[in-house]
Amino acid sequence: MSFQTNIFINCPFDSEYKPLLKALIYTTLYFKLEPQISSTLSSSHLRITEIMRLIEGSKYSIHDISRCEPLKSGELPRFNMPYEMGIDIGCSIYGTALQKTKQCLILEKIRNRYDVVISDISGQDIKEHNDKPKKIIEKAMEWFAANGANVNTPIPGLSAMWAKYLECTAKIEITLLKSGFTKREIKNLSIPQYITAMKSAL
Repeated sequence: MSFQTNIFINCPFDSEYKPLLKALIYTTLYFKLEPQISSTLSSSHLRITEIMRLIEGSKYSIHDISRCEPLKSGELPRFNMPYEMGIDIGCSIYGTALQKTKQCLILEKIRNRYDVVISDISGQDIKEHNDKPKKIIEKAMEWFAANGANVNTPIPGLSAMWAKYLECTAKIEITLLKSGFTKREIKNLSIPQYITAMKSAL
């Protein structure tokens, strides 16, 4: 794996977020980047140590801090995402010369809500996705174009990119159904399985 093409994705892993994560994975793979996601880590290792290793080895990162509110009444908000984002930003400031070239995209669900929960990041160019997969693809594409992530990859319009994504997900389902997977099993694929399937479909 190469620092120049690794992209650390820090986001929720609940079922509600999964459509957004799938769209993000597709977009990163389309631009020939290698997603580094903590849910793929071995349970035999100390989780935060492995997360730090992924951060240190990735030039690019995407942090979705939209889970600053509980999903259900009585639940507490989740702070893993802003915690890992802080580690990544610190790495880009205090790390090696190579790590100081890191680029970071911060995503939120609602515009300017972060001012209330993490006011220290006010002033950064934070993008909102409104919990819509098409919107998260749009924001990721804009960011890749602005930050020179594999600029040799043609950047299509949003409608064309969305059509490519839908075509890819349909191809994955057809291929897996032919391999003996049920629709329920396909829906519940683990993140590593989904990345592997998407790489084969691209």
